[in-house]
Amino acid sequence: MPKPSDDGSLQDGEGHSYPTLLPPNVKRPPGRPRQSRIESQFAHKRPIHCSRCNGVGHNRSKCFLRLNKMHRQGRQQSATDASSTTSECTLFTRCSPTRFLRLCSQLDERKQEAIRDMNFGGLLSITCKEVRHNICLWLIERFDVGLRKIQLSSTHHLEVTPNVVNEIFGLPMHGRILQVSSNPSEHPFGRIRDCEDRLRVLPIGEEFRRAFIWYACATILAPTSRVDGCRNLWHTLHGDEFRNDINWAQFVVDELISGIRHFQQSQTAWVHGSLVFLQLFYVVKVRISSVQVPVTMPSIVAWTDDLLKIRLQQELRDYGSFGHGEVFEDVPNTPSDVESEDSDELRQQYDAAQRTINDQLTIMQRVMRRLHSRRRSSAHAAGSSPNAFPSSPSFSHAAYHGFPFAEHGTSPLHPTNFATPGPQTSQDIPNMQGVADSAEDVMPLRAMMVPQPHRRSRTHRVRRMAQSLKSPFVPQPHTRQSAIPMDLKEAIAFVFNTDMDPSEELVSLYGTHLTQGNLGCFEGSHWIGNEVMDAYCRFLQHEAIGSTKLFISPYLAEIVVQSKPKKLAKDSILNQYERFLYDMAIPYGQVIEVFLPLLIKNHWTLIVFDLYKLRIQLLDSLGGRKKTHMTGAQNNLAKVVLCLMAHKKGGGEFNLERFSFVMPDVPSQTNEHDCGVFPMKFMEHWSSGGLTKSIDPTQMSKYRLKILGNMLLSQHNAHRTMFQK
Repeated sequence: MPKPSDDGSLQDGEGHSYPTLLPPNVKRPPGRPRQSRIESQFAHKRPIHCSRCNGVGHNRSKCFLRLNKMHRQGRQQSATDASSTTSECTLFTRCSPTRFLRLCSQLDERKQEAIRDMNFGGLLSITCKEVRHNICLWLIERFDVGLRKIQLSSTHHLEVTPNVVNEIFGLPMHGRILQVSSNPSEHPFGRIRDCEDRLRVLPIGEEFRRAFIWYACATILAPTSRVDGCRNLWHTLHGDEFRNDINWAQFVVDELISGIRHFQQSQTAWVHGSLVFLQLFYVVKVRISSVQVPVTMPSIVAWTDDLLKIRLQQELRDYGSFGHGEVFEDVPNTPSDVESEDSDELRQQYDAAQRTINDQLTIMQRVMRRLHSRRRSSAHAAGSSPNAFPSSPSFSHAAYHGFPFAEHGTSPLHPTNFATPGPQTSQDIPNMQGVADSAEDVMPLRAMMVPQPHRRSRTHRVRRMAQSLKSPFVPQPHTRQSAIPMDLKEAIAFVFNTDMDPSEELVSLYGTHLTQGNLGCFEGSHWIGNEVMDAYCRFLQHEAIGSTKLFISPYLAEIVVQSKPKKLAKDSILNQYERFLYDMAIPYGQVIEVFLPLLIKNHWTLIVFDLYKLRIQLLDSLGGRKKTHMTGAQNNLAKVVLCLMAHKKGGGEFNLERFSFVMPDVPSQTNEHDCGVFPMKFMEHWSSGGLTKSIDPTQMSKYRLKILGNMLLSQHNAHRTMFQK
């Protein structure tokens, strides 16, 4: 065995000296060589620091602040549809109903009863444990923190008030406003996990109540981005001057609005406030008729995770995006003895009973209308005259049928007298007390159907056309087209007469003039020209009196595309392009949608500017791959149109970066020459992001003749008498 010497050399057993000891000669091991060395167990590993947020455990490229900024930029450039845009964005929240319920399940019955005495008993009945990021992001983007409301559309909005918090969570909405101070208290501040351990072992007393209130705020009612929770709220609750006479419903609303304001104005990805309340607030106030939800008090008891998922999926399946349901507005309570401040429980029972009765009456109204229309249709099919049901004003449908469930999509209505097939005597009407007691028995609608008498006459099947779906992301159904009237056929035959002089003027209305040569593009497979498109835009602008649409001449788009301006100053835009705006019967301040036909490379498209929803829609009948960004020419057109509209409206300037660009699904053309007819039909039937009437691509030849006939036989056409006998 070799022995080391004092000078570092080695000596073997025979006395030979070697300067170093080399490893034996062996073959190269199989496989790829290691790229990184085997770390020593005793080596100290330096932690990674982020140069953006100065955090530990990640670098600058994986910082959540940078990722959130990228998400927000992508959110401004992409479409605002909930099924596509909101699903790609990300938010972070500390709102955790699962953690709260896990702790409550470990408390004994006496502590849970003490929580109910504090008016926090509604939180113990929470069944919705998940936060749906898609609906929360969609609501945050439309939340007006200044007015404290969610703007669903130009006519509908949801106002966030303490009454809604009381309806959903059952929290008190009377008392003083909690002022959170930063003064430290004698009680040491701990983490949420430490608070959970204290709540398990603390006896029922003042310290237990204050710790539970802080834990409920940190997990459900007003969570922040901090893992430890809000330190100032902890010291405020443990102060000597604190009393539990707080308006907690107002506190939840204030914290949610403050968190949404911070999220909208900063680059953070964290959202403070109760997002569980935000998503339940939407589904409670915006209802759809295809989903039924039990009426409970508080409302959070009825909403489970599965029911919330089904409700949101059904709205996306029916309408293509959120915000298309029926907005439910609360009926103001009449002043009575129930309105006293020391009768919260009686007021809740009174409100729940009133909503239950109104919803039941609404369901009965809809059912009886359907039964009445079915009886009338069967009577017409049999050749007899329909007879209405005998009316019974004193009969209560809610009492007779005992419906404990409300149709999700109905609004409370006052009792009205309508025709009913039911008992005609007071002995046949059950007691109204049975409605409240039988909350579990549901009578199916099939049991309410009136059996039709068997007749030997022949019945006819009623063919109903499919409804028009007002969504750009849902394929439109096809409907049957009406026949062309005889007078219209004669006028068209007169125009297409080959013996007529092509320079003869046939249309003169609203300052535009079209000759027989111009109108020849409506025949066969000819292309639609700029003259015809400009005349039809003028025709729609003046015929749609009272509409909120503005149609711009295609010549504006032609000049902008051909000139390719590098700089678009406001003064040059107004001097050069303002003349292409038509006169309107309404003020420009009421304009919501702007339509601009665009002809590029012999192909017609339509650009729709939604000034209310801040959305630019490109309607292209050619189909193909969907684009997510505008081209250079389309970007210049958008700047010109928004500058003109800001000048005409008289308000502030429109920021193009705030507008989202989307290409909705529209009917596609089946040939190469009908691209000009599609923008004409789009301008006629497009409204609020969808088609109000379906368009059949196989009926383009009939659409050509109808558009031509409408301009020829218009009352404002100076040459109308040429086509009348």
